[in-house]
This record gives sequence, C-alpha cells and structure tokens, in this order.
Amino acid sequence: MKLIPILFSLLFAISIKSLGQESNGTVNSLVAAENYFSALTKKNGSKDGFLKVSDDETIIFRPDAVKVKNFYGKGTMDGPGQLSWVPVFARISQSGDWGFTTGPYTFLNGANASYGQYVSIWKTDYKGVWKLAINLSIAHQKPLNLPALSFTEAKNIKFFEQISQARLKQRREIITTTDKLFSNTLINDQPLAHDIFLSEDARFLFPGEEPIIGKARINNFLGKNQMSIESEPLSADRALGSDLAYSLGIAYITRRKVTTKYHYIRIWESQEERKWNVILEIYSPSGNQ
Repeated sequence: MKLIPILFSLLFAISIKSLGQESNGTVNSLVAAENYFSALTKKNGSKDGFLKVSDDETIIFRPDAVKVKNFYGKGTMDGPGQLSWVPVFARISQSGDWGFTTGPYTFLNGANASYGQYVSIWKTDYKGVWKLAINLSIAHQKPLNLPALSFTEAKNIKFFEQISQARLKQRREIITTTDKLFSNTLINDQPLAHDIFLSEDARFLFPGEEPIIGKARINNFLGKNQMSIESEPLSADRALGSDLAYSLGIAYITRRKVTTKYHYIRIWESQEERKWNVILEIYSPSGNQ
C-alpha cells in the first residue's frame, strides 16, 4: 500500500516538471512554470533554480540589473538559507508567449526568516518553453494579510501577430512613449497621473509594505507618506498578443523630503478601447544612490 503514495508523488513531480517548462496558452501553464522555478530553488538553491529557467538575456536585480548567467558565474556558490515563494497574481497574453506572476516570498536562514514580494516576467523561447525574462523583488515585514489568488486567462480578442523587427520596435516605442507621458504627468500632478494611467485594481509594491491594491489606496498611501515620484523609462517590451507589456526604468522618490533612487517595473495592460493602463508597479532600491 505504501507504493501508491510514492508512485503518486513521483507522477506529480514529473507532471509539474513538464508543465513548468512549456506554455499551452493558459495562465495555469505560467503559474506552473513559476511553481516549478520555486520548487527547484527551494530544493537545490538559488543558483540552480535561476540558471535552469533562464536564458542568455534573463535579468535579475542584485540590487542593480545583472544578467543571471553573469551573476551566477563559474565558482559562484549559494549562501546559507532557503528561498521559496508562491504566485498569487498572474496574467498571460492572448498570444500565449508572454506573462507575469507576483506573490510573497520567504527566506529562511536557521531560526531567522525574512519576507517580501517578487515579480517575474516570463517569455517563451522558439520551442514554446517558458523562460524567465526579468525578476525583481522587495522586502517587508512578516505579512499580516492572507493574499487572495487571482489567475486570469487572456481575453479572447482577435489580434494580428506582427513579427517584423521594424514593427516590433515600433510597438515597444508605443509603450515607452506612454510611460514617458505617465512620468511627465506624475511630476505635474501625481493624483491626476494615477487617475489617468492606473487601472482601478492596480497593485503597488514598495519596500517595507505589503502590496497596496487599488488606485484610491495607492494615492492615499503616497499622500499620507508625502511621497512624490519622478521616473525615467529605459526600456520596454510587449507581448505579441498586444494586450500586455512592461516598462523598466529609474525612479527618484522623495519621501518626507528625503530622495532615494529606485529601479521600477510597470506592467501595462491594454484595457478599454485599447487604452494602456498600469496594473502593477514595483520599486526596488538601487545600489547606486
């Protein structure tokens, strides 16, 4: 009888490994990729976990941007402690080639534990295998709230797959231009910028804080803490399905008259009448202050 649970566990592990590698066009395959990544890291350490899901272009922030294969070069060893995380919010593009997840992480080092939130952006390679594109995280105290799961399938809307390099560049430039407009509006009128560019249920991830969810709560948090944001987009990418994108850049956030440099990622979603809105923002301190 003991063989049954052992066999079940083996089959489950094999299925998770398979699901964790390929996109089938559903958000479940994206969540499985993230769970596979987390399980690898928890079992074998960060170096093995990151290297197995990354390609030559994968970027992580430690605390500044670095390619995974450069950070985990020859001779690099994992330090003590065990890292694990759980995706609780995920979106996938209707083209099935692009998506992101976010959720809480825990780092255990002996009797000590630290907590935070991560964001992972994923893209498929030419074989349809999920590869980590970008990973960024923030730290905060032990969470007081139990997060609700939100895994949403892409809308079934017809799209035209543009694959010429000129057209792909043009599509990325639209996101960069939109982010620049958002950034300029933030300087002149921060509440107005958020009213125009944030979705109603946007998520704001900031060091020391659990996720702040909802446009009104974000504005209240920034106002209460006397925070102003100046941001500069540096790059952008967009799914072939034309419904999801991200912008990445540098931000200077002044909080009670003290200014700190951050890296940021904004996840954009094409919403009503093809209007791009931010559904998630994460700010992580730069190592170059």
